[in-house]
Amino acid sequence: MAALRRVRSNNSSKRKSFRQRQCRRKTNIMKKASEYSKMCDADVCISIRIRETGQIHILSADTSGFWAFLPLQLGSYYLTPTVITDRDLKKAKQDTASKDSL
Repeated sequence: MAALRRVRSNNSSKRKSFRQRQCRRKTNIMKKASEYSKMCDADVCISIRIRETGQIHILSADTSGFWAFLPLQLGSYYLTPTVITDRDLKKAKQDTASKDSL
């Protein structure tokens, strides 16, 4: 019996580390796209769809509104898309910095 519990524990640990890595990579690619938008004065839109869950995450870093149709078009999707702007990323970075200084 103890061996079965250990196997389940290892399996859930692997699953958890996979999810953490997946979230970290998603966050990093969105940060890089936002940086690219600022440095190169470009309108950037990135959509990430996780196949397993069907979740959609959209980064829209454009000031012109060129990519504004994308969230509206995906609004009828079953799992509503998570729309993040470059301002949201900047605010999250500032919040993290203020927590670290405390």
